[in-house]
Amino acid sequence: MPLPLEGYRILEVTMWQQGTAATAQLADMGAEVIKIEAYSNPDPGRGLGALAPNDAPFNAYFDTLNRGKKSITLELRTEQGMEIFWKLAESSDVFHNNLRGGAMERLGITYETLTERNPDIIYSSASGWGHLGPERHVGAMDTLAQARGGFMSVTGEGPDSQPQPAGFPQADHVGAVISGYGIALALLGRERFGEGQEVNTSLYGSQMCIQTFGITAAIWNGESRGPTRRQDRSPTWTHYEAGDGKWFMIGALPPDKWWPQICEVIGAPELAQGKYATAADRLPIHAEVVEQVDAIFQTKTRDEWMELFHANNVLAQPVLDYIEIGQDEQAWANGYLVNVKDDEGRDWPVVGSPVNLSKTPAKIEKLGPQFGEHTEELLLGAGYSWDDISAFRDAGAFGEPA
Repeated sequence: MPLPLEGYRILEVTMWQQGTAATAQLADMGAEVIKIEAYSNPDPGRGLGALAPNDAPFNAYFDTLNRGKKSITLELRTEQGMEIFWKLAESSDVFHNNLRGGAMERLGITYETLTERNPDIIYSSASGWGHLGPERHVGAMDTLAQARGGFMSVTGEGPDSQPQPAGFPQADHVGAVISGYGIALALLGRERFGEGQEVNTSLYGSQMCIQTFGITAAIWNGESRGPTRRQDRSPTWTHYEAGDGKWFMIGALPPDKWWPQICEVIGAPELAQGKYATAADRLPIHAEVVEQVDAIFQTKTRDEWMELFHANNVLAQPVLDYIEIGQDEQAWANGYLVNVKDDEGRDWPVVGSPVNLSKTPAKIEKLGPQFGEHTEELLLGAGYSWDDISAFRDAGAFGEPA
């Protein structure tokens, strides 16, 4: 059975993370993704990220965000480069970009101009602040969206802490998931109703999407909650340090169901009695309760507590760092980590697809493409001859000197 997106071609002009990660997920599911880069201005991600060991020609940043794609170099500011672009667009199902608002319009690549040549095409834009409004052309980056989107206002250690961004490019990757979701919806809509359409997503809207009930409640009630100190959270819903300095999280709701059981497991049944008996009783003294539990958790290592909790069905999990995740059997068992072979047959572990389809599981068959690796292949597939390709090269369509 083919992968669900086999046969679909996505033409993209993307850089950094939001736009590139969106289509990498679609490539995992079988789509042919063609990444257009200017010879004079390649994706900056090619020069970022941790390099692979043993002088392998990979870096974690670019290769994971562009896995499974094809690369063509085109100078879209030249007449010849645009001729090739339009030719490729005619046989594409989706055009996708994440450039600043107005950039595509200046090149003449709009939904209207694309549909003149390909009426059924889907035109996807992953912007910073949305395609409408007074700031639709303002540039954006990950942390700027975390700031304006409210995430930083609720992240930190208590109401007196400074605003804090996530320790990874959270906005870019949430934006990528939303963008890929939008493209998939438009493809499904075209299959059902026979028409393509525009898809507009943004970093800003994606940040709001993942905080929907918090933002809604604040607007309704006129109050923004801000970050909460660890000690002020319910003792059934906070993180603790074990005796070996490693951390774990207890996340058990409703608290009145779980608190007596937790107290029994940690050997402190008295903490579920008297003034500690109910969640309402504990609410004004969370810090006092957490302080007492903190002392108990110092008596065992994190792994010892995890074994004890899991044996007694307490909802608790370790706080893993990235190296520990790479050793997690659960991640490998579900395909959340997979090995991808390079041209020499060496395995490279990478994060896999979070979506498991029983009959058509995702495939990551190769890491990111070398710069311009598929230029000739794609042009030959579009019907050009080797003489045509030579003429385009001499005219600067690929950005290389004549």
